[in-house]
Amino acid sequence: MNNFNFLLLFSMLFIVSSTLTSDEKKKAKKVKPAAVSVEERGLVKNEIELDEIIKNHAIYCDKCKNMKTFENKVLGYVTPWNARGYDVAKVFANKFDFISPVWLQIQRVGPKNYQLSGTHDIDMKWIKNVKKKSNQSSLLVPRILFEKLKMEDLHALFNNEEEIDSLAKMLLSKSLDFQFNGFVLEIYMQLSGYGKNNINHLVSDLAKALHKHNKLLILVIPPIMKKNEKLFDKRDFDLLKDDIDCFSLMTYDYYSHSRLIGPNAPIDWVRENIEYFTDEPLYRQKILLGLNFYGMKFVTNSKGESRSEPEPILGKDYIKLIKNNKLNLKWENKYKEHILISNENNQKTFIFYPTLSSLHSRIELAKELGTGLSIWELGQGLDYFYDLL
Repeated sequence: MNNFNFLLLFSMLFIVSSTLTSDEKKKAKKVKPAAVSVEERGLVKNEIELDEIIKNHAIYCDKCKNMKTFENKVLGYVTPWNARGYDVAKVFANKFDFISPVWLQIQRVGPKNYQLSGTHDIDMKWIKNVKKKSNQSSLLVPRILFEKLKMEDLHALFNNEEEIDSLAKMLLSKSLDFQFNGFVLEIYMQLSGYGKNNINHLVSDLAKALHKHNKLLILVIPPIMKKNEKLFDKRDFDLLKDDIDCFSLMTYDYYSHSRLIGPNAPIDWVRENIEYFTDEPLYRQKILLGLNFYGMKFVTNSKGESRSEPEPILGKDYIKLIKNNKLNLKWENKYKEHILISNENNQKTFIFYPTLSSLHSRIELAKELGTGLSIWELGQGLDYFYDLL
């Protein structure tokens, strides 16, 4: 399963479950914020008890929420199927340089005629609130991808400069209508079979057209896995590094690439991705190291074989699991991730979900390598995660 299909499946799985019902909201307890950060409270550690997570996960530092401590750029994705992310973006708006709502799709509806679908999800009141809360410092850059393209559409788009110009004009017009600061473009996972030279040319032209009007283009790029299977490689990066404002690198969801039961993002693999693309500080800072705020649950049989596809786990589901089940929490130093293990009814369950310590390790790696951060996605994490940014 490629990244695009996985995230689409992920979206559908949680379109119902990830939004609180009115009854759940009534039952939710008011949590008083802390006076100091999770680091000052001694919660960022490898050896941590599950009770500590249960007790503290919803308690963020009140005075810290308006202070960004990570120096490089931070992008946070927000999805309409996980409404909690909208609230997170408002509360912690000052932590983010870019907010990317996942609302929009590009459709070609005729020769040199493009439109954006999904505009019904655009919430102008929320946009204004986020910008006001951040003193206009958080830039709104919705993610866009192509939808319902036929072969004739692709042929036109890749072979006619006037088509690209029409697409760019439509995007610029919509950015002005809805007060967007630019866009995050996801394209390589979708159209990889149609020639990277064509895609790179399209991406470069769109970026240049948007830049003429002070609009940004951030490019989503897949991680590297096998040497002979790169949807986006160093050559592509070098071709686009002067045109693109930032690269949102998807250094998570390791399973969908490796098909191995294990961590979401082994830290050596994350480092390998960054170092592969560039060692130049100027371009390192354009890379946004991907952080997952979701986890994965693997159920295996007595032979250690996976019984089914892994199940994505959100923060609220993780808290329910550790409250209601007997689980062992173990720190895997090789991967810099915690793992929950259950051994019942002749089957083992492994759950990899981010912790303060695993996120801290990756944020420190980003600082060491000089990159930014991109988070998929804001509604999936635990509130005290944001103290680290």
